[in-house]
Amino acid sequence: MNRKFKECNRCGKVIYYGNAYVSINRNVEQGEFIIATNNVEITVIDSEEIIALCGSCGNSFNAAIIENIVNSIPTDDSNIRNN
Repeated sequence: MNRKFKECNRCGKVIYYGNAYVSINRNVEQGEFIIATNNVEITVIDSEEIIALCGSCGNSFNAAIIENIVNSIPTDDSNIRNN
């Protein structure tokens, strides 16, 4: 019997444990170059899931479009009117 893991934030479909899904997250990461191994290691300091999507909904998104949308969001309050 499959156990419910979460629901798709777009269509509401149940995502069961073991099923692949698409998530968009906000991560705070720190990269280090390890000279001894000649590799880069990334440490995730904090991670917050913004949205979880079932495979069908998640695969219908174009990553480049999402990147453009995120890049268009102001990072300060300069676009907020004071009332």
